[in-house]
Amino acid sequence: MKRVAVIGRGAHTLPTHRLMLNKLAEHYTIVLYSEVAMKPEWLALKHLYTIRAVQSNKYHRFVRDFIVLWMIIRDHCRQPFHLLHAHSTYPSGMIATIFKKLFRVPVLVGLDGAEGIALPSINFGDLVSKRRASLNQWIINEADAVTALTFFQRDLVYKNLSIQKEIQVIPRGIASPSQQENKKEESKTPITILSIGYLSPVKDPITLIKAFHQIQKEIDCRLIHVGQDYMQGEVQQLVKSLGIEDKVSFTGHVPYEQVNIFYKQADLFMLTSVYESQAMVVVEAMAMGIPVCGTHVGIMADLSGKCCITVPPGESSLLAHAVIALLKDKEKMETLRRNGYTWTKENTLDSCVDALRKLYSKLIQE
Repeated sequence: MKRVAVIGRGAHTLPTHRLMLNKLAEHYTIVLYSEVAMKPEWLALKHLYTIRAVQSNKYHRFVRDFIVLWMIIRDHCRQPFHLLHAHSTYPSGMIATIFKKLFRVPVLVGLDGAEGIALPSINFGDLVSKRRASLNQWIINEADAVTALTFFQRDLVYKNLSIQKEIQVIPRGIASPSQQENKKEESKTPITILSIGYLSPVKDPITLIKAFHQIQKEIDCRLIHVGQDYMQGEVQQLVKSLGIEDKVSFTGHVPYEQVNIFYKQADLFMLTSVYESQAMVVVEAMAMGIPVCGTHVGIMADLSGKCCITVPPGESSLLAHAVIALLKDKEKMETLRRNGYTWTKENTLDSCVDALRKLYSKLIQE
């Protein structure tokens, strides 16, 4: 089989990316290189590919980057790679580009994060740093092929980095959408609204809580939030100050394999991020036949109007009004639910892997 070096720890620790690599490993010899030391629990995650990682995180990051480059060169000299697939631009894409200059092996860069955005108010996005912006632009232009997860993400990269080359959009689907699309809508109260994502400024849970505060005044509902807290209790304090503690529950971190329990309880899914490259939780919700409302980012921006309802980031009142109107319109709820589920059936993990295999073959010239 052709040999592919995948660069970047995130390619292994992100559940859907790991599943994608396992599928690719059925057709290619995959070796994953990590710029951070792998924890025992990470190594225990099921994988069908070889992992090469730096041995200690005590090294300076530039030293770790050099070690990864050296490991790839060493392995390439023993048994040549046919393709390098970098997970994002830095450091993975930079390492891949340097390797390409040395050995003329084609490079695919997969944009998976905030490569084309700057949100200075919360110090988020690669483009907050002018140096990183220049580096991202160079890496993308040097790559033989570039992919993005959504048109929303791709268009920001085009605009903010002045990129002219083609960027192929390959959304990441899930393995097998649920059969809940056949379940008849049941009238029940309270309505359960679900939101999943770690509590941080980029996920903007403040807008979520403010919107829910308005919604619960008109609709008998409750909110469940799943995800680790990185805001030191600020969101819970807001809930308390608004007097809605009895209607909002925070589960904290939940293992990925157990999150399905909460999807099964949900009547509506909400995500209020100020930025998303895709938002797999939205795809998972749609795959469970759950209508989605949220902010105009990531996959929600791509599918707005047809598969979900969106408003601009930070607009809690607009979002509340949109959700209230939707919850009162059963026909619209059913249309969103059906369209969202259909999209997940047409954009599965297998279709994502098929698209990548076609791109691999083109680059490798099999």
